[in-house]
Amino acid sequence: MNLNQLRYFVCIGQLENYTQAAARLHVSQPSLSKAMARLEEELQLVLFRKQGRHVTLTATGQQLLKVVTQSLHGLDTGIADLQAQQAHQPITLRVGCIPTVIGTYLPRVLHQFEEQRTGQVRFELHSVPSEAVQQGLQAGTYDLGIAAIDKHRSGYHDLPLLKQAFIVIVAPNHPLAQKTTVTLADLASQHVLTYDPQLLIGQKVQRILAEADLPHPLDVTAVYPDELSIAGMVQASQDVGLVADTLYLAAFDVKKLAVTIPADLRVISASYRTDNPHREVLRDLFTLFQQSTP
Repeated sequence: MNLNQLRYFVCIGQLENYTQAAARLHVSQPSLSKAMARLEEELQLVLFRKQGRHVTLTATGQQLLKVVTQSLHGLDTGIADLQAQQAHQPITLRVGCIPTVIGTYLPRVLHQFEEQRTGQVRFELHSVPSEAVQQGLQAGTYDLGIAAIDKHRSGYHDLPLLKQAFIVIVAPNHPLAQKTTVTLADLASQHVLTYDPQLLIGQKVQRILAEADLPHPLDVTAVYPDELSIAGMVQASQDVGLVADTLYLAAFDVKKLAVTIPADLRVISASYRTDNPHREVLRDLFTLFQQSTP
């Protein structure tokens, strides 16, 4: 016995006509007849009597109709109440964000959006690198991603938020510390530390170096995961760092130098999949992003 059988039984019992019941339920008449035959067999009760093209409920059928009607009403009411409660529960948007943005610009905007939609939306923040953000968006683990992307991808809505310049960092006693701006050619005699090429930002640095018109390749060690590790090594040595200008650098005693390179900006964008079930809410959030972009 299942819910469909019981709903079929109620409809047939109320109409006492298989043809009309089949039309109302949008099922075939033979399917209804088989369902009622199985119900009578499972319950070991006679529920209907045939009278030409019509059927009538037996006394047992009339009693069961009252029981089933009350039961289904209670079930439907309970489900409707739960759905109504759920409708008033806030939507949880899972956000994957790179660490250099999650503690600065992003919280202010998300908090403002929560205040605009009191009790309607809340955010679950995850601090992860750009690669993990993109993987999470693709897998549906994150509803919103804040990360560095190099190009638009089909099936995603992207909005540029911030730009981080590429700079050179050196220790305060380094010979280059007297400069304010350097070129890549100025680094020819230096040991340069930069990002692991397995990272998106590392790949961008490698493209910049490959496209630079230098007479000789730079001496580059590209094994580092972030600005923290690069700045730590630069502060303790005479090495030079080629990095994005992020808040991580504030914790180190290093000198920042502007660097003249063709692709001098790292673009941080907000992204969501266009098939995300919360895309309407995300679209409104993007409007706020546009109004709040520094």
